[in-house]
Amino acid sequence: MLLYTLTQRTPLYWPYMFHFTTAVRGLPPSDFGVLKSIYYFAVMAIDVPFGVVADRLGRRVTLALGALGYSASCALYAGGRSFAAYAVAELCAACGTALQSGADSALLYDVFAADDRPHEFVRAKGVLESAGLAGATVAFPFAGLLVSRAGDPTATYVATALIALVGVAVALLLSEPPRRAELRLRAHVGAAIADLWRTQGLGATLAFSALVFLGLRAANALVWNPVLAAAGIPLGSYGALTAAFTLVGAYAARRAAAWQQRLGARPLTLLAAGSVSAMYLLLPLASGPASAALLMSHGLALGVLPVVVVDLLNKRIDSSERRATLLSFESFVQRGVYGAVVIAATAALERRSLSTVLLGFAATSAAAVALVPRITRGLPR
Repeated sequence: MLLYTLTQRTPLYWPYMFHFTTAVRGLPPSDFGVLKSIYYFAVMAIDVPFGVVADRLGRRVTLALGALGYSASCALYAGGRSFAAYAVAELCAACGTALQSGADSALLYDVFAADDRPHEFVRAKGVLESAGLAGATVAFPFAGLLVSRAGDPTATYVATALIALVGVAVALLLSEPPRRAELRLRAHVGAAIADLWRTQGLGATLAFSALVFLGLRAANALVWNPVLAAAGIPLGSYGALTAAFTLVGAYAARRAAAWQQRLGARPLTLLAAGSVSAMYLLLPLASGPASAALLMSHGLALGVLPVVVVDLLNKRIDSSERRATLLSFESFVQRGVYGAVVIAATAALERRSLSTVLLGFAATSAAAVALVPRITRGLPR
């Protein structure tokens, strides 16, 4: 699982997505927003069905197929020259994400549960998140070396496609505990929806996860290039700066289990979510290097919250047979919310101001903070 995580969490192109699509390939910012919406709405449409596939057919095979979809997406971006080609690439990426989301955490949790050690999941999840972020931290400084003198980062997509392809073979080496599919497919889906409806706090946790995802993804994808450009940061340093916040995230993920044990889930979740809202509130007031420093502060929440939120979800899910399906609802809600917001946010970047967009994300992050008491109430230690 550590090796698989590394192969899927090293997106060398990440610091240059907006620049590649707009400045290099000539698409307007609104087209970038539409492309990302294609991805997020596609994930939203297929996430839960692919979660059912993971539960019914096995998590190992779905993880291998997910790695293949991710590799194909990067290859299409590298070779494509049109909006249509990039749209197909986003659909491949959506398939990869939908196949992986839920399946990885479900497999990991069930492995520990099979050994009567489910309490160790949060530590193991933290190690995996930390390893993924640490791998990206090592890789991002080299991303700048792959950018041509003319500022073309196409080679970063090629390298990422090859790394992701290794994950296909790694996934097939995984093992998983035996599962029992006692219900027919329709009954399985119906039971999962019933679990979602009747499990106390599950819906609120999904809403919190979506709002946090919105703020974090916008910070390192949507507003990353515009904030750094407005601050006068050289393009060649974007990779190193991306490495800096992922390094913070790697450390935070590695320590998340210990911090949760020491502080408790509620204070730690409040601190992490609150830091995102504070970052967006302060960014319109900052300039120059201070803007870059503020933007990178979201690394704390980037490391802590994926570990804590999946642990909160798993503690509320009773059925191992439907775990991947239920966990896939998290990605479903996350991508649906972001897919809707990114269209409005990119339009606001064109027609209004960057400060307006930043304050909007401050508001959505504050809404996540307000949900923390609800999602941490009544859970086992």
